[in-house]
Amino acid sequence: MNQKIAQMALVVADYDEAIDFYTKKLHFELVEDTPLTASKRWVVVKPKGAKECAILLAKAANEEQKKSIGNQTGGRVFLFLHTDHFDRDFNNLIENNIKIVNGPREEEYGKVVVFEDLYGNLWDLIAPSKQNEYCYSTAILKIKNVGYEAFAISELKNLRQETLQEFGNISFDLKQSIEDPSLIIIWECFKNERYFQEHLQSDHLKLFLEKDLFILEKAFQTKEL
Repeated sequence: MNQKIAQMALVVADYDEAIDFYTKKLHFELVEDTPLTASKRWVVVKPKGAKECAILLAKAANEEQKKSIGNQTGGRVFLFLHTDHFDRDFNNLIENNIKIVNGPREEEYGKVVVFEDLYGNLWDLIAPSKQNEYCYSTAILKIKNVGYEAFAISELKNLRQETLQEFGNISFDLKQSIEDPSLIIIWECFKNERYFQEHLQSDHLKLFLEKDLFILEKAFQTKEL
């Protein structure tokens, strides 16, 4: 299965004023502006650099829809805009007199400020923390005692099952060398560095290490390219 959210609707009072705000003040790209009828247009904008989800600016067509303008989430933050340069984009909000509701502030997940769009919808501008990046670990192990290969691998598989139950673990893959079956490669992924460090202090890992079944040939962390 391969799915994605391609667009989401943002109810607006007027197409042109909404386009003006999002393209001239937030510097979004105008992807499409196609007339459908005398009063309805298909207007799509997206942040620069966005690869998938875009925003459909949908003009309110009746009184019920007008009630949703600026309040599509009942006062909660509606949209979350990630940035690779917080200071640049925060200064842009100030320069364009965009209302800041609270912040900037530092959170575990990154630096954030809450602002309002032209209708009052709340947005989070977020520079994600590096602590929120996946942490990848690779280890090359060698079975220590000849004749105990099956037992050692069984214990390693038990460790894998325990690790997969950790909240911060994403994956734990085991590979065995064809040329030298005593060599085992472990590939692990954690939600962030903090969860990886918690794994290193976990009771099940300590118990596994106490059994002294493997020699650690090499271990290193990697990152996505």
